Amino acid sequence: MGMGAAAFFYLLLSLWAQDATAADLGLTRSDFPREFVFGSGTSAYQYEGAVAEDGRSPSNWDTFTHAGRMADKSTGDVAADGYHKYMEDVKLMSETGLEAYRFSISWSRLIPSGRGAVNPKGLEYYNNLIDELVNHGIQVHITLHHIDLPQILEDEYGGWLSPRIV
Repeated sequence: MGMGAAAFFYLLLSLWAQDATAADLGLTRSDFPREFVFGSGTSAYQYEGAVAEDGRSPSNWDTFTHAGRMADKSTGDVAADGYHKYMEDVKLMSETGLEAYRFSISWSRLIPSGRGAVNPKGLEYYNNLIDELVNHGIQVHITLHHIDLPQILEDEYGGWLSPRIV
């Protein structure tokens, strides 16, 4: 017999609070509904790194973190280095048994000027990542915008506060 989504989230909170794992409770995949999808997710700024490589332009997060506004003064310049290590990461996802991966696309990497031409290197990165996920049987879920705006558009419009940005 499987468990509902609410029960599952309660279970996760309980495990987290006890610093335990599902294995500690003897749970297996068969304890969950067949249609339940196990996955993980990242945001481009927190995962990719490579902020000044292959045509990526500065984002609002680059400006924010480089101004020293993070409590620990960290930036996403390297982050988890997913831009370079995505193949290793997808292999780990597969070995872990993840069935889905949700990631965001960095507008600054894909369309560096905020509008107009697509950056071929950015497109190549996302195509390669998607191909790697598909080759490992992992469902692809994309977030088109995860609060990661090219700084040029932030400067021009004040970000999403202006209806002109649409």
